[in-house]
Amino acid sequence: MVAHILGGLAFLTIPILLSPRPSHMPFFSRPTLRDLLANVLMLVIFYLNYYFFIPRLYFRKKEVLYFTIIALGFLAISYAPSLMTGYIPWNASRELHPTVLSGLQTNPRMVDDAAYLTQVKHSIFLYMAVVLFSILLRIRTKLLSTETMKHVAELGILKNQINPHFLFNTLNNIYAYAIKEEAQITATSVLKLSGMMRYVVTETGKQFVSLEKEIMYTDDYIDLQKMRLTRSMHLSYAVIGRVDQLTIAPIILMPFIENAFKHGVNPDRESYISIRIEITDNNLELVVENQKVKTSPEQHTKSGVGVENTKSRLELLYPKKHSLVIRDDESHHRVRLNLILA
Repeated sequence: MVAHILGGLAFLTIPILLSPRPSHMPFFSRPTLRDLLANVLMLVIFYLNYYFFIPRLYFRKKEVLYFTIIALGFLAISYAPSLMTGYIPWNASRELHPTVLSGLQTNPRMVDDAAYLTQVKHSIFLYMAVVLFSILLRIRTKLLSTETMKHVAELGILKNQINPHFLFNTLNNIYAYAIKEEAQITATSVLKLSGMMRYVVTETGKQFVSLEKEIMYTDDYIDLQKMRLTRSMHLSYAVIGRVDQLTIAPIILMPFIENAFKHGVNPDRESYISIRIEITDNNLELVVENQKVKTSPEQHTKSGVGVENTKSRLELLYPKKHSLVIRDDESHHRVRLNLILA
């Protein structure tokens, strides 16, 4: 804030210090007042451009409207201060002292034209500098904000790649099968868990991974979750379409699926979870729906953090290439995610 105030004051002193004033004119002559008013208007346009026009028009690809407004701003700066002060550049000869005007080797019309062209060139240069400076500052601010969001999202995904509760429950289930001497189930479960952990270590550091590997990770997760389900839990899981030759951001689907198991599994109540992944060409649709049977505040907070991190990742990695609709009521939770894949 202090830097903005000091910079604005310095900008407003430019016409006072640099504006040419013949000896017969007062310190605050009409040309000086005109330039001062022009700089005030430029400051107004600078902040309007920084806080409103750039984020709401330029960043949203409304270039025609944006540049139309910028052009209108230039016209306002070129003419409004002259009309407000009564100093018209193309009538500049009227401001000269008669003795000065009589000593010029030209006619008043040429003086007016030269003054007008000089004023236009000065206004264009200063106005473009102000507009470009505000654009550069806004882009810099956006890049810093995006980088911060990226680090927060990456930190969140690293912390939630394999939920500790899921890991502990899976190990307990494997142990139970081992005690019962269910060798085949135990071996298969250990293999799936090992594959998931290997995927987390080797693949999640990449920006995009094979969709086929991501679906295999999801398959293994759901298979291991089935180990703890009772007959009261009805699970529907389907993957439709070809998954080869496409890439996706790693673990981008998992928070929504994991969230369904967090709140949709209770051995003492009838409930259901429905998960459908459909791939058509390069479009992926994930639909997850579950009946709520667990609503503890702690669980809701933890799952909410994971979903919020995923929203940030979607904005970073799939700008204008995704849609996410979440419907939540007292008894049901439904997520519909659409992605355009590469």
